Amino acid sequence: WGVSPEHSLAVGEGVEEHPQNALRIPGDEARLGETRRQHNAFLKARLILVGLFVGLWFLLAVVGYPMPSGFFVVLLAEAAALLAFVSLVAKATSTVELKRMHYALLGFELVCHTAMVYFLGGLSWLGPVAYIYALMYAAVFLSLAEAALFTVLVAAAYMVLVTLDGTGTIPHQWYLAQGPDRYRDTAFLVTTSVAFVGVLETTTFWMVFIGNEMRRERDVAIKANDELLLAQKDLRELNEELEKKVEERTRALTWRAEHDALTGLLNRSSIARRCQELLALGRRGGRSLSIVVADGDNFKVCNDNGGHAYGDEVLRALADALRQCSRESDVVGRQGGDEFLIVLPDTGEKGALKFCKRLLKQVESRAASWHLEGPAIPTLSLGVSVFPEHSSDVDELILIADRAMYDAKAAGGNRVAVGSSGASFIPAQREKPARR
Repeated sequence: WGVSPEHSLAVGEGVEEHPQNALRIPGDEARLGETRRQHNAFLKARLILVGLFVGLWFLLAVVGYPMPSGFFVVLLAEAAALLAFVSLVAKATSTVELKRMHYALLGFELVCHTAMVYFLGGLSWLGPVAYIYALMYAAVFLSLAEAALFTVLVAAAYMVLVTLDGTGTIPHQWYLAQGPDRYRDTAFLVTTSVAFVGVLETTTFWMVFIGNEMRRERDVAIKANDELLLAQKDLRELNEELEKKVEERTRALTWRAEHDALTGLLNRSSIARRCQELLALGRRGGRSLSIVVADGDNFKVCNDNGGHAYGDEVLRALADALRQCSRESDVVGRQGGDEFLIVLPDTGEKGALKFCKRLLKQVESRAASWHLEGPAIPTLSLGVSVFPEHSSDVDELILIADRAMYDAKAAGGNRVAVGSSGASFIPAQREKPARR
């Protein structure tokens, strides 16, 4: 179940992996964890096998058929290498790093198993079995090309050992009843060696086939998981985008439901509701609240002479003047036509009159700098009512301010009237023209 270079890009082709890099394609962490787990499982199995052979060595020594001491030393060396590899596997940061360490372990094990074959007598049946174990372990983690190369190396190591032993270059080792004469028999050497290489090849082929099938199933599962993760990611992003659009749409619809489309001020129902809320807060806290009704003087001329589009521009200019003169806590709305309603929380009659003076002056200033061709911007008539002096009911306060506004209009416009009687008039003071 190891990941060869060919298989490491089974998901996310074209992503180069480096032992120290932090870039991970989807599923890469899972692949590394699974490969590490598989290596650990096989390492533990190999350590158990080595432990069994160590136990066998002691058992045969007790019963009187001691195995070669060199074989015991090689077992201990292999166990030490496997334990070291267990530690390195835990520290590996990528599948490529694991593969490189695996190559190093295979090289060391090839030396160990060649030594085992030598100490067990070369062509005795116990010797070649040591190679078979090495191939079974290695082939599971190798691609077909890598396993074929390792098999060639095993066969070469075996043939070199047999040649050196058969020619007397190295002293012959044997276990149980056998002698060096069998290495003088050419037919025996040839047939046994060919048969052994055949066993190596068939074992390699079978293990590679199993390993490839397991890797293929693993890669299919990982690819499916990656596709699922990507699909979930896309779905999550789509949901977030949809939620954002719904939120924006809801916000836009809410704004439209509460605001006048032409001026951007609160519409009639919204300004009435906010007036109710602010008045309730005023009652609870014992604080003053003023209501101002504003209406254009002779606004009909703008529509009749300039056209309705021109009248709309005038209404927007008046709305801008109202916004500019209002505080952040003030509430401004359009009642309809050229009539506006302003709610001034925490404001008594004196504060309301200051606001109205500032508003009339602002409208005059805009009229002086008006750049559109058509009738002049109309002045405003303003009516003021105050809570709690005039009433504690919203509708009555608005009605009082509305009557005061008509009183101001009847008095010539461009002025403020306070209370239902309309007795308190404050005409707008026009600025004197500068002398040339």
